[in-house]
Amino acid sequence: MAVIPANVLKEAGIDEGAFIMAVSGGDMNQAFQIRSKNSRYFLKCHENPPSRFFQKEARQLSILGNIAGVNVPEVVRFGNHYLLLAWVEGNLALRTEAKLGELIADLHSEKGKSFGFDEDNFIGTLPQYNAWMERWIDFYKDYRLLPQLNEANKRGHLPKGRKKKAHQLVENLHQWLSEPAYPALLHGDLWAGNWLAGPGGAPYVIDPAISYGDPAFDRAMMALFGGYSARTMDSYHEKIKREAQEEEIMPIYQLYFLLVHLNMFGEMYGSSVDRILKRYVG
Repeated sequence: MAVIPANVLKEAGIDEGAFIMAVSGGDMNQAFQIRSKNSRYFLKCHENPPSRFFQKEARQLSILGNIAGVNVPEVVRFGNHYLLLAWVEGNLALRTEAKLGELIADLHSEKGKSFGFDEDNFIGTLPQYNAWMERWIDFYKDYRLLPQLNEANKRGHLPKGRKKKAHQLVENLHQWLSEPAYPALLHGDLWAGNWLAGPGGAPYVIDPAISYGDPAFDRAMMALFGGYSARTMDSYHEKIKREAQEEEIMPIYQLYFLLVHLNMFGEMYGSSVDRILKRYVG
């Protein structure tokens, strides 16, 4: 049975008499719903997280929350071993899916000066490296694909043929990708489990891995594992136009997320990686 460490209870300021219930918290953290006299909270904690893991998540939520139209859970408190958020309670409403598309479009309308981000963060349980670069394709190559390929090689997930094809694709990204119109703020990990319905059916996004880049990168993750309705995508595209070559570039961006899953969960994702490599480099 999951138990909140005493030091986390103290640092987070949780009352001794609070009601505590374990809830789902993803692949890495313990998670709890906390009910005190007047408030409800969501607590994530970990005995030995990577350096500044929760501090970085709190900062990213604050960045997203400062954008008009983007809802995130309020950051209440955080420390080296925990993140305490306001509990978001709600239900799907008639307009929730359409509003979700609007929210993501508002996020992607936020323009940066360059591609990348000012500090490293995390994608799932893995480090995600960042820097500022003038060209998106170079950033995607150097700070997204190559680090995951290097990690896959260390973990024994790059047999000779896969490794050769992967590096052939990486060195020829310009054949398929073009530079986006501007550096858009990206959530970075928009699978369908990273949003929820709040009060009045308003959508909220959680667990970001942000950077500035091509909006199609987020859309690729949205499409990879499904869970987004046509209503959401139609609402999104009322604000953000469809790419002319969308179907051609999606798998190249999905390759990143599949490499992440390959490194986190193993060879069960290897065949999906291989299919993308075969499509582009034979």
